[in-house]
Amino acid sequence: MNKCIFLPVLLIVAATVEAQNITGKAVNAENKPVENATVVMQTPDSVYIGSACTDSAGIFRLTVDAPSYRLIVQHLLYETFENLYSGDDSPVVRLTERENSLDGIVIKSERPVVKLIDGKMTYDMPHLLSGKVVNNAYEAMLQLPGVREQNGLPALAGANGVAVIINGKVTSMPPENLMAALKMYPADNIQSAEVMYSAPPQYHVRGAAINLVLKDAESENSLQGQTNAAYTQKHYAGHSEGISLLFAAPALTADVNYSYSLNRSRSRNDFYSRHLFDGTIYDIEQFNRGDRKTAEHNIRMETDYKISGKSNISLTYTSQIRVDMDNNEASHGTVSNSASHKEENNPIQLHNLLMDYTFGSGFRTGAEYTFYKDNTVQHFVEKMTGKEVEFLANAHQNIHRRRLYVDKSHTLSRNRTLNYGVQYLHATDHSSQIYYSQENIDNYASNTDSRQTEHTADLYAGFEWSIGEKLSLSASLTGEYYRLNEYDEWTLFPAFEATYLVSPSHIVQLSVSSDKIYPSYWELHGAVGYINGYAEIHGNPLLKPYRDYSSQLSYILNRKYVFTLFYNYLDDYFNQLPYQMPNKLSLVYKTLNFNYKQTAGLNLTVPFAVGDVLNSRITLNGFYDLVKSSHFHDISFRKDNLVFYSRLDNTI
Repeated sequence: MNKCIFLPVLLIVAATVEAQNITGKAVNAENKPVENATVVMQTPDSVYIGSACTDSAGIFRLTVDAPSYRLIVQHLLYETFENLYSGDDSPVVRLTERENSLDGIVIKSERPVVKLIDGKMTYDMPHLLSGKVVNNAYEAMLQLPGVREQNGLPALAGANGVAVIINGKVTSMPPENLMAALKMYPADNIQSAEVMYSAPPQYHVRGAAINLVLKDAESENSLQGQTNAAYTQKHYAGHSEGISLLFAAPALTADVNYSYSLNRSRSRNDFYSRHLFDGTIYDIEQFNRGDRKTAEHNIRMETDYKISGKSNISLTYTSQIRVDMDNNEASHGTVSNSASHKEENNPIQLHNLLMDYTFGSGFRTGAEYTFYKDNTVQHFVEKMTGKEVEFLANAHQNIHRRRLYVDKSHTLSRNRTLNYGVQYLHATDHSSQIYYSQENIDNYASNTDSRQTEHTADLYAGFEWSIGEKLSLSASLTGEYYRLNEYDEWTLFPAFEATYLVSPSHIVQLSVSSDKIYPSYWELHGAVGYINGYAEIHGNPLLKPYRDYSSQLSYILNRKYVFTLFYNYLDDYFNQLPYQMPNKLSLVYKTLNFNYKQTAGLNLTVPFAVGDVLNSRITLNGFYDLVKSSHFHDISFRKDNLVFYSRLDNTI
């Protein structure tokens, strides 16, 4: 295990009046980061203020309440560095290698997988990904303990959904589009990942979150580039190509990423149904086979300009443009012999622009704009004798979403911080689905054309408090006003997190949070879609959001073994389930609100190695799941399950 060695220093603690956060970096003569260097801060007259240890990126963080200070940096392989600073809150320390360093000595040690920094489980991503076959940031995130892929999105054990943040900045893009952006970002550009079960309110997300911290440019006035390509072979082949460029100057960095992907997939869905209709039970079998092809361009550009000290402004643009979609599905069976073809009239587009301005005084503000446009056409043909029908369904959706936020942070003392802020979100959605019969038959015509306006206003206050060297607390309260058309509601969201450092090898963390989950805009329109002549998908304009109350108790052993006990309660939980219509031979999929859903379980993540050849990680997850609904169409149910999930990852 790597150790940061603190040399004896006279400790004299001075009272603080107003503190300043210092974030510095230690590098060698080649401008490479120096890890595990001891950094001691003193007043100019050598009174001890604090000390820290540099991380894998050479970064150290300290707090000072004086206008000037002295830094002493020590490392076994480098000469001791000492210098006075005044007004610089981001010093760069350049260390000189010792001339009497010994050759021929090899020291083998095991670096910790996870560290606890400011109450967050922080993973050193270069170390975690060492020796693993990982192509992009999305795949790198799936290597985090307790994280797995579920329905194309990351899932964190013990949490009902997880938000993904990049460099502390959240985006209002849909999760599917954000994951597409991460898939084009090189995994080598990620420095660390912060896993939080109860994210601080200044991130503007509630509940669990993963913050991906990107690497800084290694040198100034430089241009770095990287190309990547991937080939996947399932039933069909798929491929993607991309390029990443990073330009760094003394006060300016610019990051550009582009990728093109072409994917094709095959689907199979078999329906077996004993359907009671008009006093007769019908044995129905339907067999669906489909293939889907998509071609997509992904672009992400970010520019950061450092004005002075900790004041900087950043501008991020993200875009996904789907230039080709060809979705075909054929169904044959008891009640239907149909064919469905979907394509786009125009490219499906998403554009997101985020501007963030951070001041050195702890003040932060930003604005974001998101635009989404989708024009899809479905050509449906029913060929079964006596049921022949043919129609076109044109689906259109246009979304404009605007977000403004202001945050302020006050350092009350060396170990207490007050955070507060406000956020306002305004969105408009115009969606429609128009049917055109090809044989003058209007059986399937159920046109929809609606506009929705959404307003969300959040106001929060929270504090972070370190009590001694072992206990840290974080608590917040967020008040939210939400309005969608005629529906409006006031809600309070409390959150709490406590971390206790029993010893460097034993860490305990308790997290409690609350959130509200909103349905998608498209589900609220009430449009009808057709899978085949038997199965349909119905929207639900009466769908309402549900509340999520979550709690997790985590124990981290030796900074690599993670044990998490969790409980989630979802009030007014909604989900999409099939229902046999009593008045016709149709199977309807419709999202409905249930009474509640609750989940309790335990997750274990255990990494281990066999010599220098095999590096493995086993994940065990067991939980009890209960769902109750008193009004599922015209019936009620109470369903519980005992689930066990296991996964073994090996790298040879």
